[in-house]
Amino acid sequence: MAISARIPSGLDDKKFIPKLYSRNVLIALKNKLVVVPVVNHSYEPELVMGDTLYIPATNTVAATEVTIGTEGVQKNPFNTSAVTLVINKYFEAPITVDYMSRRQSQVNLIGKSEDESAYAISKKIDSTLCDLFSALNGSTVRGNDGSAWTDNILIAAVEELDEEDVPEVNRVWVSDPSVKADILKIDKFVRNDYFASDAVVTGMFRKDIYGAPLLVTNNLTAVASGTGSYGVYMHRDALAIAIQQNLDVDRVEQPLKHQIVINTTALWGVIELRDVSGVPIYTRLA
Repeated sequence: MAISARIPSGLDDKKFIPKLYSRNVLIALKNKLVVVPVVNHSYEPELVMGDTLYIPATNTVAATEVTIGTEGVQKNPFNTSAVTLVINKYFEAPITVDYMSRRQSQVNLIGKSEDESAYAISKKIDSTLCDLFSALNGSTVRGNDGSAWTDNILIAAVEELDEEDVPEVNRVWVSDPSVKADILKIDKFVRNDYFASDAVVTGMFRKDIYGAPLLVTNNLTAVASGTGSYGVYMHRDALAIAIQQNLDVDRVEQPLKHQIVINTTALWGVIELRDVSGVPIYTRLA
């Protein structure tokens, strides 16, 4: 509803009433980036130079019964192909601000540009890991595209990792808001009377799901021509990342063009490290 006319007339169009611009910028909402911290980073120190890292792997061997007078059959724990981690992701996010706007704006345009440029690169790094979820577990995905996560799906995923002798520590669930809503409908994760010693805050669920934290992000990879995305239940060693150049920020003054360029770059590689250490799970919505 419009306000009534001013008295005397002309106060608005003769510029007696100022139109102000806030210094406090409403920052664009951003995806939570949760995957990079929960995967294997241990190979980064080895990639000071070069673009490829070969990671040797071992296999288990079986004991055999001793036969007196017969030499035992030799075992080979090194008969497994190495994992190849290639540094082949090189991205930038340049933002240009002209000198006149920088001088006249009430907002710190350079600071905001640096923040947005860095976030764009961070999101891309996180996304390249999310892209690998669907290939884990031999590309066998639990649940159904567009369907809710149920307790049976959660238990089946836990069982799969247990069957593969995957360590219980450093496991994690990576999901999206639709999964959070699904979990809130499962009594054992939201009701205090299931575990008297574990208080549950109203509107929330337990701090972990079968011993692993539940991380929620909108940065998952969507199912092609589908409804949901690919979440995952995985151990830290399911995926590996090596960031060779991490969020380098350049401030390039271009005085002859009367502008400055803020550019963030990063150079990294990602790889599936142990296929059996993760179980992809369809989410209900993308």
